[in-house]
Amino acid sequence: MKQLILIIALLCSLGCFAQQNAETAKQDIKKVLATYMNCLINKDSTTFCNLFAMDSVSFYGVNSTDTYQDIIKKYPKAQLLLKDNYKNFIRLVVSSKKKAEEKYSNINIWNDNTIATLSFDYSFWIDDKETNWGIETWQLLYKGKEWKILSAVFSINDPRVTPDRSQKTGS
Repeated sequence: MKQLILIIALLCSLGCFAQQNAETAKQDIKKVLATYMNCLINKDSTTFCNLFAMDSVSFYGVNSTDTYQDIIKKYPKAQLLLKDNYKNFIRLVVSSKKKAEEKYSNINIWNDNTIATLSFDYSFWIDDKETNWGIETWQLLYKGKEWKILSAVFSINDPRVTPDRSQKTGS
């Protein structure tokens, strides 16, 4: 009898560690995205840094071909791939007196309740002027209670070189 009670108790406790269902996971991942964007606007580095799974999260920007060709005319040693980290990024945003904002659309989430891939179109703005745009992808992992960003990769298009189609008037 004691074994039966123990087995039932163990089975019931497994529900405490159960993974989310796919729809709940998607909503929680969207909350991570919204929090990330709000941290930029509010210059909230503490909350921003807590969104990441660890200190050494991959954070890469890849210049589009046209943007890269334009950059190397002025800076011949410029790199196609820009490796950074989220701490430097938020430090730059917070230390600037200028308003920073990242806008996003066309969100896609693919997950199995343990890991997820999030992709979206983005545009980055400084003092209401678009500085770059592209596609951004994140890898996330579920840490039992919350989703954390494991990596971020984004394309970089300079709107002076390749205008952002989503910013055209009338669209």
